[in-house]
Amino acid sequence: MRRAACALALTLAAAAALFAPAAVSRAIDLRDIPTVVVDAGHGGEDGGVTGRLTGVKESDLNLAVALVLGEYLESAGMRVVYTRVNADALTSGEFDKRRDMHLRAEIIARAAPDAVVSIHMNTFPDHSRRGAQAFYDAGDEEGARLAAAVQEMLNDDFNLPDAGRGFSALAADKFLLRESAAPAVIVECGFLSNGEDEAALTDPLYRARLAYTVFRAITAYLSSRGA
Repeated sequence: MRRAACALALTLAAAAALFAPAAVSRAIDLRDIPTVVVDAGHGGEDGGVTGRLTGVKESDLNLAVALVLGEYLESAGMRVVYTRVNADALTSGEFDKRRDMHLRAEIIARAAPDAVVSIHMNTFPDHSRRGAQAFYDAGDEEGARLAAAVQEMLNDDFNLPDAGRGFSALAADKFLLRESAAPAVIVECGFLSNGEDEAALTDPLYRARLAYTVFRAITAYLSSRGA
């Protein structure tokens, strides 16, 4: 645990040196202190998908990105509520996926946030598929706006230079998106079925860059709403 904490601290320090000045300049545009729920998908016995080459667990990468994203948001003066902050599941005893998801929804409801961001990793049978993509609930107009803001910046910073193409934010029928009263987005950070994405996502500095891009999109969205 101490070793992991040191690694996270080093990652944040390096990322802050690269990206922090822009984060501070964007923070002054926010009128009030917004609340953002950062959800690290999966956890505990539910490891999610695994890396095709390294066997890395999605749940571990989700948490790593979520914690860095939360640090950026907090550095900008926002209140951050995490659904989980370690490798454990939200449920105790025998793992219950349904209960786990409902606990996440309860955390969101109690936080009454301005935005919700759920971090995940993707997989696909075609190993050539790569890139980061944002998803929203079809009935949530503000969620669609948040997802579009995230997707635009992911395209500019990663998809276009790395994969040679951009993507559109997509509607998805997902429990967490449906249950959130606040604008919510799922960010699939890349494909663990693709070797290039997997190599990038296991690099702490790449994850910090990705978290910073999502952070910029959230602040831009909240600023546009006057949050």
